[in-house]
Amino acid sequence: MTSPTLKRAFITAVISPALLLACAPAHAAAPVTAKPTSPALTCNVMTPEGLSYTVLKAGKGERPNAESKVVVNYKGMLTADGTQFDSGQASEFPVGGVIPGFAQGLQLMQSGGSYRLCIPSKLGYGEAGTGPIPANADLVFEVDLLSFTSPPPKPVIPVAERSCSQFTSSGLGFDILKAGTGKNPTDGDLVLVDFAVFDATSGVVQQKSEWEKIPLRQTSPFFSESLKMMQTGSTYRFCMPKAANSDSASNIIVTLIDLRPAASADN
Repeated sequence: MTSPTLKRAFITAVISPALLLACAPAHAAAPVTAKPTSPALTCNVMTPEGLSYTVLKAGKGERPNAESKVVVNYKGMLTADGTQFDSGQASEFPVGGVIPGFAQGLQLMQSGGSYRLCIPSKLGYGEAGTGPIPANADLVFEVDLLSFTSPPPKPVIPVAERSCSQFTSSGLGFDILKAGTGKNPTDGDLVLVDFAVFDATSGVVQQKSEWEKIPLRQTSPFFSESLKMMQTGSTYRFCMPKAANSDSASNIIVTLIDLRPAASADN
């Protein structure tokens, strides 16, 4: 089971990845006051982000990524005086769900390895602190990575297939990948489509769906415009204009399978 401190940490990280602000539960274990002597709480390699680490035992094989789920033994201490504030045995949690410094350190490790991670407060609990961890506290974790699992990588659209060569007057980009021979949808129709949304720059597929039923009246203006250009049986690539407040854009590949008049409940 995940310890109270880390469990609360990775739940909170989903809400605010840059800074964990959760308070420790009332039943957190009482601090251990043993104070190791220097240099027990020091690390000898620093990353550009400010995390320091020492390899106590090298592991083997692949490394976790931000999407991985790890199983670890660990103990956490305050750098200032060595007070132990948390520990866990065979604790399981997602890499992306813990404080930034701990997450970065896990991604340096290999299964069977043991690391000491020296985490500055800016990569830990910051100015807020939490439970037994004071505000602006630097932390040290000693971690054994027992094992991890990672989801399969997301599909990536090849570079040559990410952009569009034609544009409408509204700025919508498009390319016809396969021509259709059926009807064009109208505002009153419900369409049946396969689609894949992908990042226009990296090509990473962000969302994919098959046989999705979509009432045109409920779609965004650009997606509605896109679907009305298509005939049943066709496949198009559409390049959506970048939003004013966004640094990236998402493009979409759509196959229009079928359409029918939308029932009142669909609108």
